Amino acid sequence: MDRRDFLTTSGSALLLSGLLPAMTAARAAEGSTLRIALGTEAGDLDLLQNVSGFNAYTMVFEPLLRYGPKGTLQPALAETWEVSPDGKRLGFSLRQGVSFSDGTPFDAKAAEWNLLRWMGKDDFSWIGVSKEFDKVVVEDTHRIAIQLKNPVPAALYELTIIRPVRFLSPKAVDASGKQSAPVGTGPWTITKNDNSETILVRNDAYWGPKPAYDRVELKVVSDELARANALRAGDIDIIGGDWVAPLSPRRAKTLSREGGITVYTEPGTAALIMGFNSKRPVLADARVRQAINMAVNREAIAKLLFEGYADPTADLFPQDIPLSGARHPLPPNDAEKAKQVLTEAGWTSAGGGWEKDGQKLELELLSAEESLPGARRLSELIQAMLGEIGIAVRVSSVDNATFHERRPAFDYDMTFFPTYGAPYDPQGTLAAGFLASTDSGPDGKIFVSETLDPMIEAALAAVGDERVRKLQAVYDWLDDNHAICALVVPQRLWAHGERVATFTLPPTDYDMPFEGVTLKG
Repeated sequence: MDRRDFLTTSGSALLLSGLLPAMTAARAAEGSTLRIALGTEAGDLDLLQNVSGFNAYTMVFEPLLRYGPKGTLQPALAETWEVSPDGKRLGFSLRQGVSFSDGTPFDAKAAEWNLLRWMGKDDFSWIGVSKEFDKVVVEDTHRIAIQLKNPVPAALYELTIIRPVRFLSPKAVDASGKQSAPVGTGPWTITKNDNSETILVRNDAYWGPKPAYDRVELKVVSDELARANALRAGDIDIIGGDWVAPLSPRRAKTLSREGGITVYTEPGTAALIMGFNSKRPVLADARVRQAINMAVNREAIAKLLFEGYADPTADLFPQDIPLSGARHPLPPNDAEKAKQVLTEAGWTSAGGGWEKDGQKLELELLSAEESLPGARRLSELIQAMLGEIGIAVRVSSVDNATFHERRPAFDYDMTFFPTYGAPYDPQGTLAAGFLASTDSGPDGKIFVSETLDPMIEAALAAVGDERVRKLQAVYDWLDDNHAICALVVPQRLWAHGERVATFTLPPTDYDMPFEGVTLKG
């Protein structure tokens, strides 16, 4: 029965009068609900545990300061702040009239309680302000100060990260002090959270601008093709984001050719690096690393593997990262020159390969598709590129667990590392990825060197112009010594359907894009 037949059927007026309110309510509910795909479940959002997805945190919990565009610091729960001349005291004037979504006031005592849950604790010594923590001083109802044992130049940036630095209601813990519910001061509250979806409703008591819609559904769709099909069908409004529901370049290219779907890109804040195990004698020679850098065609990687959704780079950090340094030119993609460099390093061409002191130049490239989607194709392309200059590469494709066991154990010759991106860099990747003295856990080290260690330590301890100069010295050393093989900066990839009227990404990949999203009426 079509609409015309329905309207002319006996008794239809009475039926229609009953259906219209329900139909209108359904359309209104749909119109005020934003639906975003999640690749994996959000988790319990415990601020002290490293088990939940990052992005959902940012809808519920807020920091003292926000990381703004290009690394600007913006007020959040702190309206103003200052750092003492010696860098050991961080003072904050807290925003007044703020409450957690359970009604508990946010004030200096609540802030102190939160900070003492993680600052100075061994589990969070990877954060400078925690490692150097001395005490929290409550100066008045809405005024606190953090006292440090030693200055931490990146302290304010560290206070913008996702966990553990954001603020939980003091009532949302059990008798042992463990978080019992995700209750923050943010614009959303969670009404349902399981392995299929997380549903959030607008916090109408929120102190800041209210979201333009009153409900968000985070739908768990683990398969990328299924996410794309849900977007096509209108069951999902938004997909994408490395930490939300990754959208591959190949899928994005396909979607970009379809009507009713918009693929949205922005320059990335994290670089993809191929790291060298400098503990292996063959790769301790900078000339071997130089030849590899010259053999790798970054433009081809960006075009063939990333469908143009990546930018070739020779630098550790993208330019949008604060203090990322002056740009270095891409190494010349020159096979003959690379062979000449190997010859000068004492390698002899033999049977299409290279030998030196009875040792063949054969390398293992460790990769894991689960850890880095597309790693298999990237590994095979690099294998072919190095094969063109006679370096034999054996690709070891392993599962995620094995990858994260072998990488910190230096059980490889070459492997892949993404930098951490905003808001963690440059200090995050430099400390965790290069300093031998820091525990990087399953992430491993991009490159280690006794020469580089004191340079990085000095740069991370410096302030002002001296910090700029010393960081640049680190970047120049990496380039001069061919210590890394920077590949590309993948662009930030998202796609949305026709219901989305405006779409703007937050400054980091760890934030959920809801503030810059509006829906059509």
